[in-house]
Amino acid sequence: MRFCRPRDLLNGIALHEYAFSAVSMGASTVSFIDKAKATELVKRHPKLELEIEHRFAQDGQLLLQRMADLAYENVEERLAHILLSLGQRHGVQEGKALRIDLPLSQQDLADMIGSSRQTVSLELRKLAGPGLIREERCQITILNEQGLRNLG
Repeated sequence: MRFCRPRDLLNGIALHEYAFSAVSMGASTVSFIDKAKATELVKRHPKLELEIEHRFAQDGQLLLQRMADLAYENVEERLAHILLSLGQRHGVQEGKALRIDLPLSQQDLADMIGSSRQTVSLELRKLAGPGLIREERCQITILNEQGLRNLG
């Protein structure tokens, strides 16, 4: 699962029909470029190839990090990492706090970290107790970023 921002490149090469799926949280426009047109575009604009390679590398790095998290970290650590990552990518500074500007359900978070909704609910309460985060109606605010980092 991945949340995208406007103008994000959804990296992927479809090797077969229905290789990807997406759910829009609002009005969206998605464009597809067939292989021949993409090849021609890259030939005319060589810097585009570097940008595409950079985006693929970033996505690969995120995937490797998530796989390592799943293999070596407990649920609390995985949740802390995903909240920090979402805060970095989708955060809005509000004083000393960082509000994640996405409507996140507990099930969304559970899917992202490979856990159950019930476990995520419990872990969110544990993080809220000492004032690391605040959760209100599918909205999470990081109150103590360093404290969250110390968990991982």
